[in-house]
Amino acid sequence: MKTQKLLALFLSCIVICQPAQAHANSSSSAEDARIARLAGLAKVWGTVKYFHPFLAYRDIDWDKALVETIPKVNAAKTPQEYQAAVNQMLAVLNDKSTRAAIEIEIKTGTTDHPAQTKHVRTENRVLVIDAAQIAKAVTNDNSALNGFVANINQALPGATGVVIDARNTSKMSEIESYFFDVFLRQTLPAILDTDVVLGSARYRMHNGYATQTGSGASFYSSALLNSTPQVIQGRAKNKWRIAFVVNQHSPAFTEILSGLQAANRALMIQEGEQAPESGGAAFTIELPDNVKVRIRTSELINLDGSIDLQPDAVVPTGAAIGEAAKAVQDNTIGQSPNRTAQPFASQLGQKDKPYAEMEFPTVEYRLLALFRFWNVINYFYPYKKLIEDSWASVLQRYIPKFEANRDAADYQLTVRELITEMHDSHGGVRNSNAANERLGTFQPPVLLRYLEDKSVVTKVLDQKISLKVGDVVLAIDDEPVEKRREFLSRYIASSTPQWLMRLVHSRLLQGPKDSIAKLRVRGPEGEMREVAVARLLSVTDPKLIAATERSSPIVQVLPSGYGYVDLDRLQGGEVDKMFDTIKSTPAVIFDMRGYPNGTAWAIAPRLTEKKNVVAALFSRPFLEATALSNSEYADSAEYSFAQKLPDSTGEVYKGKVVMLINEDAISQAEHTCMFFEVATNVTFIGTPTAGANGDVTFMVLPGNLAVSFTGHNVRHADGRQLQRVGIQPTVRVAPTIRGTIDGRDEILEAAVKYLRENLKK
Repeated sequence: MKTQKLLALFLSCIVICQPAQAHANSSSSAEDARIARLAGLAKVWGTVKYFHPFLAYRDIDWDKALVETIPKVNAAKTPQEYQAAVNQMLAVLNDKSTRAAIEIEIKTGTTDHPAQTKHVRTENRVLVIDAAQIAKAVTNDNSALNGFVANINQALPGATGVVIDARNTSKMSEIESYFFDVFLRQTLPAILDTDVVLGSARYRMHNGYATQTGSGASFYSSALLNSTPQVIQGRAKNKWRIAFVVNQHSPAFTEILSGLQAANRALMIQEGEQAPESGGAAFTIELPDNVKVRIRTSELINLDGSIDLQPDAVVPTGAAIGEAAKAVQDNTIGQSPNRTAQPFASQLGQKDKPYAEMEFPTVEYRLLALFRFWNVINYFYPYKKLIEDSWASVLQRYIPKFEANRDAADYQLTVRELITEMHDSHGGVRNSNAANERLGTFQPPVLLRYLEDKSVVTKVLDQKISLKVGDVVLAIDDEPVEKRREFLSRYIASSTPQWLMRLVHSRLLQGPKDSIAKLRVRGPEGEMREVAVARLLSVTDPKLIAATERSSPIVQVLPSGYGYVDLDRLQGGEVDKMFDTIKSTPAVIFDMRGYPNGTAWAIAPRLTEKKNVVAALFSRPFLEATALSNSEYADSAEYSFAQKLPDSTGEVYKGKVVMLINEDAISQAEHTCMFFEVATNVTFIGTPTAGANGDVTFMVLPGNLAVSFTGHNVRHADGRQLQRVGIQPTVRVAPTIRGTIDGRDEILEAAVKYLRENLKK
């Protein structure tokens, strides 16, 4: 009996729990669908923002269009509602060629070129050419092209006019459209008795990502380009009037038709009310719910300055060929009307709005921040290939995070976390004061460093406190130090673990002003202590900066007889004097544990007698709107160049060269290392550098947040990767806790020892 009761209770639980579980699964599925729709919206918005020509010269508030569409997408329950929401955003462009649709193949019902009809035929002395069908035939058999062209040339002398049928029953494939264009360009010269200048394309180009603030590299740029018009060279002795018959599925040949219309050599007869694409190239993005968005990526510029094509006549379905034949024989349709020329399209400034008044943006503007960031990195980050695995999921993972923000600090911390997805030590955010206050902007008068996989006190700035150099921090405010390191790592962008630990330890003890940091430490002899120390120093206090600088002479001859140069402090005007000091030494130690002052361009050429030396390989995204295809930008779309050492302006130093490195060396410091390695047989001693190089640029996000990232892909002269790797030491030497306690510079000592041992050989 007891067993039966338990079984009954178990079964009743199943009955009760199943509907609840089903409801939970349904809710989860609906939420996943909502987020997927928003992610799709983000991609459409970004593609239009950077590649639709209208946004380069028309005053369109594209941010506002997105912000007003987000609630519509959130409310969408069906594919049709999602499609309508996307089209609401696209409507502000006032461009019929850019739209969202739930694609269903619809046959046009055209019946006047059945399969058995010849593709080249003469009807009542009018030569009718089924160009769309010929393109399909040539796609299946390339050798058929010459036969079609020959048939046309043979039939032309007896014709009084030419009708070129460009209609199709569905959208042409890319290869079919290609052969359609090839066929026309081979056929038209024999029909035209004079040269015809064609229309041209106007489209956008981005050469890197132009900085959105007063900081960052200045040589990234954007442009609005006009292609040079092509010419079809006519060679016919006779003059035939031509009519093109088009429908909604006709392939794009707008530049050809534009030129022929402008020269009054051809008419455009549109079958049915649905027009073909109005001109220019386009690109399709596939969204959830089988919604596809066609985005214009260029626009047709007619010779008179007007934009896009206009039909000379619109005729009912089924009557197109007859009307076209009548037009070319009887001139029943007049010459193409004059069109309104457009003023020169000067490009608008491309600066994004920072929305500085929004300390805590509304949810729609927070999502705008996410969508901006994602699209900038997606199109312009030169090291995107290094983050491919995680990048595809960024939008879906961060939409809920931004939506959940409760205040300005939450929002700014989420932005910081988002920036870490680049894995770029150049990644950072300015003006995130609320986040800074939450994390704390004051610290005790000590410096920490990551030594031997431990958080170690390396300097004490106030001898009154009870911390000592060499103390290992085990816990902070009753939290294990490992958890504190992990927490801070969520908000620090880094290319390498060594840079991450460098920044983590610069912030490990930070907190509110005058708060007490309760530390548990282990001393050099293993003794455990509880220490309470006040956070009195601002993170901007000059004392902290001064405490990290070396105090030894910038240039000197060491007791060992080797030269020493601190590149962190050496100024450009001191280079000649530096060489005078070390010129007689058998070796020199350049200390690159820090950030230089642009001296590599003057020093490296004086370390070699070689000429025409490539020092580094650069590349950056080079994006042309017309190169978009298959929902991705071509991997090969980049501008590349090789940077060479400048010519030497002084006597060459011929001694052995050693360079000291560690995680403090980033960007220009690493570039200095690259200059030196191609100039001479340099020996790097120390630990790997930060692994981030390439001319920083900035984007802006709502709340006046300025986000930095690397704009160039920079590689070693031999093609080796630097980003996320760093300069690797020839001789690896890491500081120890014992050496730090004793006040020794173990990396410098190792360099002197290396030179003594190797210069004897």
